[in-house]
Amino acid sequence: MKALPVIYLCKTKEELLKQFNEVNRSLIQFYKDIPEEFYSHKAIPDGWTVERNIKHSISTNKIFTFWMSLPKFFLKLVGKPRTQIIDLSEIDPTNRHGISSYGKYEKTDKKSNPQKKETLLKDLEIAIQKLILEVNKKSEEELDNFKGPLGGMSFRAILYFLLKHDVHHAFVVRKRLEETKSGLI
Repeated sequence: MKALPVIYLCKTKEELLKQFNEVNRSLIQFYKDIPEEFYSHKAIPDGWTVERNIKHSISTNKIFTFWMSLPKFFLKLVGKPRTQIIDLSEIDPTNRHGISSYGKYEKTDKKSNPQKKETLLKDLEIAIQKLILEVNKKSEEELDNFKGPLGGMSFRAILYFLLKHDVHHAFVVRKRLEETKSGLI
């Protein structure tokens, strides 16, 4: 399977937006390459289907897009972020630590729906593009001085979190698919 993107620190908003576009294209291609019949397979021993992982990424990006679109006067009332990004390793993309075995997907006879897959991927692309449009409206200073709803992080830190979070969910899907395929062969 193709390698997932690696997230890196950027010096400017433009570089960060470029990275968002690159990661978005890569993740959508990754999900496109997954056969439709795997989209609704349940994870063993527990976990989300491929479809549920994508939907989670969509909703997470939408929530932060909404937060970033709030009026500036409200964002100023929320206060300044507690810390600035020093190291990407400080940003944790998950609340499930220490997992090294993600399980596999259960083989089912469910019929796939190719239109559903395409709709999901289009929704993911739209969610990311709306986020990018909202980030474009912010200055470099606003990205560093406005606080988001997550742990006192700046908007810039939240953007890195979103990148790492989306890649993390794709990584979990990939690990389960690798285990599933090895178990099927």
